[in-house]
Amino acid sequence: MHRRIFCLSAALLIVAGCNGSSSGSGSRAQNTSSGPAATVSLSTSRTAIDAGEQVTLNWSSNNADSCTASGGWSGNRPISGSEAVGPLNQTTTFTLSCSGTGGGGLAEVTVQVNTGSGVSVTLSANPSNIEQGGTTTLQWTAQNADTCTASRGWSGSQPLSGTFVAGPLNQSTSFELSCDGPTGTGIALTTVQVLDKILRWQAPTQNVDGTPVDLAGYRVYWGQGSRAYTDSHTINDAAVTEWEVTAPPNTYYFALTAFDGDGNESGYSNEVQKTIP
Repeated sequence: MHRRIFCLSAALLIVAGCNGSSSGSGSRAQNTSSGPAATVSLSTSRTAIDAGEQVTLNWSSNNADSCTASGGWSGNRPISGSEAVGPLNQTTTFTLSCSGTGGGGLAEVTVQVNTGSGVSVTLSANPSNIEQGGTTTLQWTAQNADTCTASRGWSGSQPLSGTFVAGPLNQSTSFELSCDGPTGTGIALTTVQVLDKILRWQAPTQNVDGTPVDLAGYRVYWGQGSRAYTDSHTINDAAVTEWEVTAPPNTYYFALTAFDGDGNESGYSNEVQKTIP
């Protein structure tokens, strides 16, 4: 008996086509969902160095198609990776902007360069990835400085060293600390990424042949490798268009299928990478 196969237009980002071994014909359904906005994480191996030294930048992004570097580096970058930069001879801020169909995200990190007599500031956040509504602890130290002032995600005068609990945070936030001394000013910056466990999609409305779909539910697939799914979750409700991931904290690849009342299952949607806090 001929299987009526439909292509999932309900994508986690956007559907490029149908995948899978089932046969079928007809035009592909188009996705109109913009999807979730991109999130970006950028860190450095050291936030304070001596003049002439190098650091390694590490970054990753979710829900992004492309990334662009600016500030202390420039040009297109993959959506995740690492790169050695330097030698650096002055305090430098590195910015990475990533974009996807649902919008863009940005992260920054500042490397303080000690020239021998200048002000040196280090600032870190632990944890650097949190759930929505969570908190993080900022820790900092300043050398050769008399005063420090907080800006961006926090504000006001701060001591030359200390800790500060920031939050609750509902969106990714950058924290900056500027410290002044007799020989100049030092600046440090750190970004905290706010993550959630929710996958969202738009329901398909037709089969690949253009006929209305008898939508019965969805199946979410995920694993730690691209297109190498080790787990799945079935949603027996066509009206559901989001799901809170129950997997342990980690970074996973997700894809979605839909099935009709006869049990016919679509091919995979596009794939997204998401960090689960």
